[in-house]
Amino acid sequence: MKNLFIERNCLLSANKLYRWSLSYKISKSTKEIIFIGLNPSLSDEVFLDNTTKKIIKISKNNNYGKVKLINLFALISSKPEKLLNHKNPIGYLNNNHIYKNLKYWSENKNCDLWLGWGDQGKFLNRNQKIVKKIIHYNLIRKNNFDKSLGPLFIKKTIKDNPIHPLYCSDNSILQSYF
Repeated sequence: MKNLFIERNCLLSANKLYRWSLSYKISKSTKEIIFIGLNPSLSDEVFLDNTTKKIIKISKNNNYGKVKLINLFALISSKPEKLLNHKNPIGYLNNNHIYKNLKYWSENKNCDLWLGWGDQGKFLNRNQKIVKKIIHYNLIRKNNFDKSLGPLFIKKTIKDNPIHPLYCSDNSILQSYF
């Protein structure tokens, strides 16, 4: 997959404990999508884990040309359980990056927002805090554009959270979250 990217960009903290964003230009399509997941695994500009590969496949199958990954928690870990024992799993700059990306989404009709953090997003009520911000920026988006898409997801878990993409088909269809 590495050679299929037109551009790649990974924004890490200076100490490399946190990943603020990861983006790939995957085709010449002008459609963009921002994905909000739980926490970053080990993917970066070169290495792609299974979750990142799945997000890219689903995005490509839904005709997106650029994919940006951000997360509720910025702590890099291949084991989400590590979030529970870390003193700052959110990361000192993560909210700034999330809000900046939500603002970008609200101002760009060609950009969609996809939610997929699973049930662990409830840790520290993080999902609720970010959903409130999403609602705020969705109102701005609706004021900016006629018939704009709100946030998207594939399906919800039994506990009513947007499902993690790893548990979905490559051909999953994104649908309205609200």
